[in-house]
Amino acid sequence: MREYYLFHIKQDIYDLHKNDGYMLYQTLENIYKLQKKNLNYGFSLYKQLCIPFNLEILKDYFNKKYDGHIKKNGNSFKIVNNYICEETLVKLNISRIYIKSNINLPRILKVFEFYNQKIFVCDFKNRDFFWLSRQYNKNNRI
Repeated sequence: MREYYLFHIKQDIYDLHKNDGYMLYQTLENIYKLQKKNLNYGFSLYKQLCIPFNLEILKDYFNKKYDGHIKKNGNSFKIVNNYICEETLVKLNISRIYIKSNINLPRILKVFEFYNQKIFVCDFKNRDFFWLSRQYNKNNRI
């Protein structure tokens, strides 16, 4: 199972890290691993790097696009595609999007690439990261 965290990155940060996202990944990983006593610092750092997601737009899109083909629970959506043996869970949050899937590059990532070009994807467990727009261009199967 892969677990992805999607972050909507500010334009100036994107411009600094668009060619090499390693430092951005390390910073987001540090925020991810922060202890509760340091949450104020993490929140401040997050606000310097990221833009909140517009949940209304995303929920509306999911409800229209996948009507009848997903299981919904609040801001969580479970998408099952038996044709390609894909099972993906998507949790929408203002600060980040969480995706858990049984395949490496779930098709739902394409939705977020269309939403915005400056989405940075982190898999903290596998220490993997990429710009969604670049991954999409590199691998059109998404």
